[in-house]
Amino acid sequence: MFFIEIYELLLNRDPLPSLVLHNIWDREQTSHIEALGQPLLVKAGLHLLNDDIEGCHQIAQDNTSSEGSYWHAILHRREPDYSNSKYWYRRVGNHPIYSKLQESYPEWEPFTFVDWCEDASRGRSKKSQKWLREVQVQEMKFLLMHSKEGVSSD
Repeated sequence: MFFIEIYELLLNRDPLPSLVLHNIWDREQTSHIEALGQPLLVKAGLHLLNDDIEGCHQIAQDNTSSEGSYWHAILHRREPDYSNSKYWYRRVGNHPIYSKLQESYPEWEPFTFVDWCEDASRGRSKKSQKWLREVQVQEMKFLLMHSKEGVSSD
């Protein structure tokens, strides 16, 4: 499979990726992702879109770039390990995709979003699950495209 085929499949899945990971969404995609001739952080993002926390973690944990820390932050948010997610978001710094997210979701801020996801997992969120999942997918889409541009692929 080609990148665009996997990308389209994972971004257009129904339902959208959950806030908390349970199982790999499509195990067949794991080998397709590994076979891609793409930067490692692109593969990390595709693994996470496929709900494969281990596949993403194996790549992100060894990458010290802002993008590697960002993928690490998202995977821990979805694990869920909310305090660890915030640790990794602190390591990200002010990432270029933050402003893109805030254009569509002005109230979005990484630490607040982690709190909203944690609240949702406890049934007391100010935001709907649907909205949170939509924002999460948009965040991963922006980060995936940023990673694909090869801005930092340590």
